[in-house]
Amino acid sequence: MLQPNITVYGSLSCADTNRTRDLLDQEALIFEFKDVDGSPEYDSYIAEFSGGKRVLPLVRIDNETMVNPTAVQLNEALQQAQLHLDKVESV
Repeated sequence: MLQPNITVYGSLSCADTNRTRDLLDQEALIFEFKDVDGSPEYDSYIAEFSGGKRVLPLVRIDNETMVNPTAVQLNEALQQAQLHLDKVESV
C-alpha cells in the first residue's frame, strides 16, 4: 500500500512539532523530518507560508502545505492524501 509523501519542518524543542511527529509515528507513517535548528536555511522557506514568520511545524503532505496544523487538520489531510493514492493505485 502506498502512503503520502510527508515532510515535517520543525524543531525538536517545539511542542507543536513534537505533537505532529508523535501523531505521524502513532499512525506508523514514514516521514522526513527537517530540523530547522540544525539547518537555518529552512527559515526563509517556512516564512513564505506563514506571513514572513517562523511558525512551526510546517507540514507538507504530497503537494499540500500546512502551517502548525491541529491534530484534526493533520488527520483530515492524511485521509485526503490516502484517498487520492488509493484511487491511483487501483488504476
